[in-house]
Amino acid sequence: MSKDRTTNIYKIRHGEGFEWLLPANEGEFELLIFDGKPRANSWKAVAMRRLEFIDGKFRQPCDFPCGSGGSYLIMSEAAKEKIGLHLNRYGEFLPLRCDEGNFWAFHVTHFVDALDENASNVLRSTDDPKVVLMIHRHVFQPAKLTEDWMFKLPQSRGRGPIYVTDPFVNLIRTSGLTGLEFKRIWPHS
Repeated sequence: MSKDRTTNIYKIRHGEGFEWLLPANEGEFELLIFDGKPRANSWKAVAMRRLEFIDGKFRQPCDFPCGSGGSYLIMSEAAKEKIGLHLNRYGEFLPLRCDEGNFWAFHVTHFVDALDENASNVLRSTDDPKVVLMIHRHVFQPAKLTEDWMFKLPQSRGRGPIYVTDPFVNLIRTSGLTGLEFKRIWPHS
């Protein structure tokens, strides 16, 4: 990234009022816990079910249904076709099985070690202090930020959130695809 330009970093959020896509079998939630290591060669599609009614409220169908966590991104076939070429270098598309449509889990396998751990407010694992469980306030090292659109932090061992930059945010906003929102987490305003 250019030294005279700041890179905005965002966390992905799922929009309010949109549908969810969850494993049909509760015992398969663990199959969707990713660690950043490629899985495409051994992947078996997980059976999913759409939830359009949650707590008695209708949830609108969308291109990016909410899943059970933020460590992967669920998308429709239409979303994959529209933006997939832009994402291939950042991870892998893993097919999901759903009787009500074609969906994919995008598993981010790209890491950027740009977190300034000393300046950030982090919660560490008591079992292994090298593992960051949660980041309350992010501070990044600008020199380590790249032109990447999407990444994870190595400190979370692949289980943490997906971070995105302006090119990804702009791609989604101009694509007409629905279901995602973005919260800028750095630089702080």
